[in-house]
Amino acid sequence: MGISKGACVIQVSQAILKLQKKVIRWPDEEERKQIGSRIKQAHGFVNYVALIDGTLFPLAFAPTLNLEDYFTRKGNYAIKALFVTDDTVKITLVEMGWPGSVHDNWVWSNSNVYLSKERYFSNKEYLLGDSAFLASMVMVPAFKNGPNATLSEEQKYYNTKLVKSRIKSEHCRGLLKAKFQRVQELRWVISSEHDLAVLLQMIMCACILHNLLIDHAIPEDWLEAYSETDDDEELEQHDNERANRCNQVLFNMMKLR
Repeated sequence: MGISKGACVIQVSQAILKLQKKVIRWPDEEERKQIGSRIKQAHGFVNYVALIDGTLFPLAFAPTLNLEDYFTRKGNYAIKALFVTDDTVKITLVEMGWPGSVHDNWVWSNSNVYLSKERYFSNKEYLLGDSAFLASMVMVPAFKNGPNATLSEEQKYYNTKLVKSRIKSEHCRGLLKAKFQRVQELRWVISSEHDLAVLLQMIMCACILHNLLIDHAIPEDWLEAYSETDDDEELEQHDNERANRCNQVLFNMMKLR
């Protein structure tokens, strides 16, 4: 048709990106009630509306712009992203563009959702996160287990329930990277803000297509190679006992059954 491969990719990507606001969106109040009702029935959490988790998108080449910032604890270079997902592994929010060395909680505390809570949450609604996040009125993380933070049986029970619900978040990340192998290793050198923007658009296209294809099953063996462990669940700058005390207050309010 006289269209080059590069031009075709650009045009298709632009068409996909135009769907972003329709396909990846925060659930409205009624939708949040429905999600909360399903989760309460399945896992016992009251007023829970979504899961939040961090992930890394590895870079195949070391950036020439702010090199040290992209270096991760895993010994590679990567872009950090936060995903908020519902109980159907659908992505409802993506916060990305931060370098790989940035902590999950830092990204969360600087996100629009956190800074404008009243626009996103109502009626004591909250997100569930792993121990990388600090507890707040809209974030209930796992309790931290460490030398100075022995967990009670009640706290261990809560963590067990949380792990079961977090499977959906892990499935979301696994599905995304299994379906769109280009984002498993981003083969583009970040030497300018434009380069970073290109990579973010690539990731966003994958997220949009993930939601559009959510009902289409993929082979189970695709997921086996791309299961993820948590990128960073330790808050080195915060004492575990302090974090657990804060979390306990919110835990008591949840009326976990």
